[in-house]
Amino acid sequence: MWLWGIVAWCAVSMVAAFLHHRMHRGLAKYPPEVAAFLVRFETVLAEAHPEVTFLGMLPDRFACLLRIDGQELPVSLHDAFRHAEAFPDAFPRMVDQFVRDIATVGLDRVEDVDFAAAAPVLLPQVRSLSWLQEQGCFGDSGLVHRRMNDELVTVYVIDDPNCMLFVCRAHLQRWRKTEPDLHNLAVANLARRGSLGLTSSAAEREPVVLQSGDGYDASRVLLLEETDGLLVAIPDRDTLWVGPESGQNLERLMATTEELAREAAHPVSPKLYRLKDGQLTAVTTSR
Repeated sequence: MWLWGIVAWCAVSMVAAFLHHRMHRGLAKYPPEVAAFLVRFETVLAEAHPEVTFLGMLPDRFACLLRIDGQELPVSLHDAFRHAEAFPDAFPRMVDQFVRDIATVGLDRVEDVDFAAAAPVLLPQVRSLSWLQEQGCFGDSGLVHRRMNDELVTVYVIDDPNCMLFVCRAHLQRWRKTEPDLHNLAVANLARRGSLGLTSSAAEREPVVLQSGDGYDASRVLLLEETDGLLVAIPDRDTLWVGPESGQNLERLMATTEELAREAAHPVSPKLYRLKDGQLTAVTTSR
């Protein structure tokens, strides 16, 4: 049984590594002038606009994913490339205008987000505590979150077809809601999306690996019934492994989890956890 789990886990490892390096390896599919534009665009963006995070290219179109003010937005690069070709010396000014245009017309402001519209697309995401601290966790702009343990948190996103907006404290104040309100609604919405075969009874028999790519595979750990003795790995936002402890090679699983987290596009945790009393506790090689 454990051999099947290791084989599946290794397959997940290869997929995660592919996603992590997709941007840089994907440059080979572009003509040299397009690849050069992408490298220069990411460089200028990082130097001039550190508040904007370039998350990589989208696989199905000439567009990138950016994080601005807690929102993740897909942005077409066709117009930016054409402008750079026509006015190469104005590249930094083009990037400045690019960011201003997104901030002006592309972002949802707190006052623009109605709870009735947000409620059906409110979903949980499992992230690391260090990731949360990097985003800023103080004041009205701090992200609403729930501690899962000393290393993991649940945050909440409004996921519509055009962007992914993280819910902050200002949203709660405007909506007159509490974090438990959001948590219950988000988990219920996720459950309606489906567990993709993840149940405690299934994971007790043999390892279950989720990697659907919908952005909520790691979050489905929140759908597990409170069953003790299961092992859980969440190396990436889009990867979840849950399986029985019996018959597992802990050292190998821990090493594989670390490798996956190191290569992950959206890393969560390099640790292997044990589910006990409804809590995730980090596993060490000695019980």
